[in-house]
Amino acid sequence: MIEELALENFKCYGSRQTVRFKPGVNKISGRNASGKTTLLEAILFALFGEVPGVNKRDLIPLRGGKLHVSLRLKSPLTGQGVRVTREGMLIPSRRGGEEFQTTLLKLEVEGEERPYTKEREVQRRMRELLGIGKRTFFNVVYARQKEFVDLLNPRRVRMDAILGLTTPAEIREQLREVRRRLEERGGLAERGAIEERIRAAEKAIEEAEGELKGLSERRRELEEGLKEARARLRAVEERLRVAEDLQAEFDRLREAETELEVLRGRRRDREEELVSLYKEIGEQPERRLAELQERRREMAELEGRLQRTLEEELMAERRRLDGEIATLRHQIEDHLQLKESGLTRCPKCGQVIDYQLLESDIETWRRELEEKQLRLSDLEAEIKATQGQLRSARERRLEVERALSRFVEQLRRIEELRKAVRNLFERGKQLEAELEARGEAVRHRAGETLSRAFTTLEEARRGVEEHLKGLREESSRAEAEARSLEALMEEGERRRLEVERRLGEAKRTLEEAVARLNRVREYEAKISVLERIVERYGRYEKELRDRVLRRLEWLTYKYFQRLTDQQVYAGCHIDRETYILEVRPLGAERMIPAWRAGGGHESLFALSERLALLRVMGFPHLLVLDEPTDAVDSENIPQLLEYIARSGREIGQILLVTHHGYGEEEGVNIIRVRRIQGESRIYQED
Repeated sequence: MIEELALENFKCYGSRQTVRFKPGVNKISGRNASGKTTLLEAILFALFGEVPGVNKRDLIPLRGGKLHVSLRLKSPLTGQGVRVTREGMLIPSRRGGEEFQTTLLKLEVEGEERPYTKEREVQRRMRELLGIGKRTFFNVVYARQKEFVDLLNPRRVRMDAILGLTTPAEIREQLREVRRRLEERGGLAERGAIEERIRAAEKAIEEAEGELKGLSERRRELEEGLKEARARLRAVEERLRVAEDLQAEFDRLREAETELEVLRGRRRDREEELVSLYKEIGEQPERRLAELQERRREMAELEGRLQRTLEEELMAERRRLDGEIATLRHQIEDHLQLKESGLTRCPKCGQVIDYQLLESDIETWRRELEEKQLRLSDLEAEIKATQGQLRSARERRLEVERALSRFVEQLRRIEELRKAVRNLFERGKQLEAELEARGEAVRHRAGETLSRAFTTLEEARRGVEEHLKGLREESSRAEAEARSLEALMEEGERRRLEVERRLGEAKRTLEEAVARLNRVREYEAKISVLERIVERYGRYEKELRDRVLRRLEWLTYKYFQRLTDQQVYAGCHIDRETYILEVRPLGAERMIPAWRAGGGHESLFALSERLALLRVMGFPHLLVLDEPTDAVDSENIPQLLEYIARSGREIGQILLVTHHGYGEEEGVNIIRVRRIQGESRIYQED
């Protein structure tokens, strides 16, 4: 029944968690406060929009956020897949504080196009899909924690509501509501309109079928005409292809003629350039080349001589004069210092100083220094003049070398142009021969294709162009004819589809109308039965309570016998006034309340009566038990879990919440819940 639950920001669950359920026993285990019961509360909230005993504000975690719950299940009555999604959040309340607001509600049912989005519609459709209402689900299908055995000693009002044993006034009102809803749902007031719709649909079907027959015959005629038109078009296209090939040959001949003209133009350009170069180099190029080479040799020798004179003679003499001048300056400075010192003996050699002789030597050295400085100045002027001559000689040599390089390049270009002119001439002759041969072949082929004799290539070209023009016109006419027939066929196909659409609509209308008429008749029969039920209700009401309770107590005892091999009781009885389940131990003369049975039998009777209630109510599909072991002592926990596992044979699906570590071996689908860093996490084996 229940297949999958997804929840996010629901109490202790933060990030989105998904849990999958299977038929049979689904065991949810974990430690205390790990979030096991919260999964059941999420299922209840998804189904009915509320959780018994819990304010909706408390469903939002303390950290806030948007609550999301999505439940996927299969209707046990219709087999349709169902998905219900609820979302909500806290908003400021007008009375202060915060209140819960639903932001999304959607119930999607397999086979139904429109989802349900209003709470009343969702509750009504959910009741139809489940077969039971919210009150029955909360009181029978769902056993809250610590309330598992309360069923053995229930409140009378609660059991009356569960078993449908309410007051006659309520029953009669319900029957009147049922009649009204049957009339509304069955559409009894629309019977005349439905019958008229059936007659109109039958007439529309007859007309559409006749029109389809005529369109089918017309399509066969168009298909034959289109086949002939396409055959003519293919024949014309083949002739057109041959003519276009001839036209392409003429185009290629034109391209070859153009290429020949280009070759001739290029040859003329090369010849003109060659004549211009011959004029530039003169009539004796060999003599001119020898003269340039001789001038380059002379300039190089002059440059070498000047370079050697500068470096070997002039620069050497300047270095010698620089040394002698430096020596004289040093001697003069030393002797002037000795003179100024006033010493009588030389501090280096110890001789007596003759100041007259010292003055004479200093004057002699000064005259000699002036002579050498004058010679150095003349030498510098000579060096500068020689360097100018050297630069001039180098420039003349470079100019001669450039002239020689330009002359050599002209000679190379002349040779290159002569080869190019020869090649262009040979290529032109070859291309002329090819053009003549190809032109003759194309002219002959054009004559064969057009069945005409052409004396010149130009005449053949004009003939092919005229023939090609005529074929293109003929091809356009054939293609237009084919397109016209195709358009007629497409129009016929559109009409056929339109008629088929109308025929389909008429058939669907007929089917729907017949179905609705059958539905009206069915509901008329139901209303007739309902009326008979109302008539017999007076007698039925008296028998109902006793019959229901007899069946309930009988089923409870049978379930007890199936679930255990400890047959220590002779039977069960439900008190007609208090609904207390009583059991008769073997060998005893009187009944005792089941809640006084020992050895874990109290829990077993509670489970048996709950299974019997589900069977009596026609809902053997789902049982939700939240910590049923809380109601028994620790020694009887394994026995109770074994009984619950056995009941999986009687109930289609059981959702069982147990303490961590209990009953792991009994589960078919084990779902473990852990609390990690303040959030609950689901761990499930595939």
